[in-house]
Amino acid sequence: MRRGTRGGRRVTQDLEKARSELKRLGYLSHGYDRYLLQDALRPRQPLRTVGLLVLKVALAGGVLFALVLAFGLAAVNGNLAATPFDLIPLFLHLLPVSAFAVGLGFLALCAFLVGVLRVYPVRRIEVLSFAVAVVAGVILVLVASGRLLDLWSGSERWTAVTFALALPLAVFALVRLVESGLLTLAIRLTELTPERQSFGRRWLVAAGLVALALISLPAVLSVAADEQPARDSFPSAPGDRVLLVGVDGVLPAELDYLLARKQLPELGRLLDEGGATWTYERQHEPPAVFWTTIATGLGASGHGVSALDSFRPLGVATPLSASGPLRAYWSSVAVPLGLAEYRPVLANRRHAYTLWELASRGGRPVVAINWWATFPAEALPGLVVAHGAYQLLADGAGDAMASTSRPDLLARIRQLRNSVPPGVEGQIVRAALNDPERVEDVLERAVLPDRFYLDALEEALPASPRVAALYLPGPDLAADGWQGGSVGYSDLVRAELEELDEVLGRHAAQFGTLAVVLDPGRRGGTEGRILLWRRGVECAPSSGLKVEPHDLTAALLRVLGLPQSSQLPEPPGACGWPEAPARIQAFGRRQPAAPSATSDSEEYLQSLRSLGYL
Repeated sequence: MRRGTRGGRRVTQDLEKARSELKRLGYLSHGYDRYLLQDALRPRQPLRTVGLLVLKVALAGGVLFALVLAFGLAAVNGNLAATPFDLIPLFLHLLPVSAFAVGLGFLALCAFLVGVLRVYPVRRIEVLSFAVAVVAGVILVLVASGRLLDLWSGSERWTAVTFALALPLAVFALVRLVESGLLTLAIRLTELTPERQSFGRRWLVAAGLVALALISLPAVLSVAADEQPARDSFPSAPGDRVLLVGVDGVLPAELDYLLARKQLPELGRLLDEGGATWTYERQHEPPAVFWTTIATGLGASGHGVSALDSFRPLGVATPLSASGPLRAYWSSVAVPLGLAEYRPVLANRRHAYTLWELASRGGRPVVAINWWATFPAEALPGLVVAHGAYQLLADGAGDAMASTSRPDLLARIRQLRNSVPPGVEGQIVRAALNDPERVEDVLERAVLPDRFYLDALEEALPASPRVAALYLPGPDLAADGWQGGSVGYSDLVRAELEELDEVLGRHAAQFGTLAVVLDPGRRGGTEGRILLWRRGVECAPSSGLKVEPHDLTAALLRVLGLPQSSQLPEPPGACGWPEAPARIQAFGRRQPAAPSATSDSEEYLQSLRSLGYL
């Protein structure tokens, strides 16, 4: 009994001595130190100490990072401006996953520390704890900065700056927390106390803040440098009328074969009259990103469309279309558990103006049919038929079309939707596929929609639009799950392009510039083709010019008589472009209205699913 009493007194004396030494060195002068180091001053088993440390670090670090991430998501996605109280449910959603990630990371660091202490007799445990925590913090900042750059991209300047400063602060606080936790474990395992403070606290705080802020500064500058206020007006010249057609799912070899066999007579004639064939390298990105780049001239970081979908966590009013590295959590955990709702990305996510929106300034009519990032349709002079309108009109969606000047045209196009003939393409599909269900699926997903969009274009062209833009995804959609053989599919692509060629033959004469973009889509091609023709201008070289997709946008804006933006490159020097009426910094940031509570976003989501995009 006396031995037990003496042993208890000795342990108590050792703990008091250790406590006094830690106080003398200043380790217990801060709340976050006492929060963890007190576990090293209690007679517990090592495993229990590790368990308590992991729980404490996970809780404190989880709260810290959940706050930062909730603010970042709310700021980038517009929740702060539209529905600021979304911060509260966002924080509650992110707290468990943040705490789990921090706890798991700290447990791995504990295992590393134990391994080092077993292999190498360390005397300066405070230096070891500090070094491990700092290395982990630097790795976290580098990884987080890279993963979150897409999240910052396209955001407003104050959002990017605030979030980029908040992240280093949060990482620094987490490093201090982890350092105290590792030091606690080291004291408990070695029964040693620090010889001195590893660094002065004030110097450490100042140096850490400066270093971590500098690490994030390039990302801030790269995002914030492009932000420009929207311009109400800008100088312009008369310019040409432009027809832009995008066809998805066509390989360059297929186009070359049909041109060589004279099966596309109108396109062949335009090329013979001085048209050019350009080639671009197809990056691995969703179709919404690529075709929005064609329409705006900016990449995903500039136009803001980086995905096809968004998530609305339970209790959050404004959906999150940009989630960065948290996308995996929303899709794999939150949605299956019913904690978040899966939604499509709407046109309000797009931050940049399309060329038809710019051309419509001053009330000139324009036409945009089925282009990505146009739902819900925004009313412009002329006609806007939203992406996926064929399926949306069948479901009775009210946001599938819009016009400020032609309500009669909207009524006629609704009638067209119900009377689209399958044509030659329908005959090819029926001959290639024996299963009636598969025939119906291909017709409804690929063939009939494209024929409807072509009919809608022809219906709108008599109004003499300044720009007409048409997107035809039929070949790409038909290729998804096609079981009719390669010959049958080649015949379908040929029939689609032949029908487009006939439409161009009837209407190309009223335009001064024609551009047809043929993209491999999801068929796996690495190159796409652009056919460009300007009336009375011979482009040289006639073929083989390597360009970027945004080069085409710059060229079309130039022939429209619009200014040269510093955000876009000069048009390729191949077609004798007219001089720009002015040079401006940027066309500005688009500020679309938030979608109404009655918008048909669920119908659009079902449309994307039925088309095979989701």
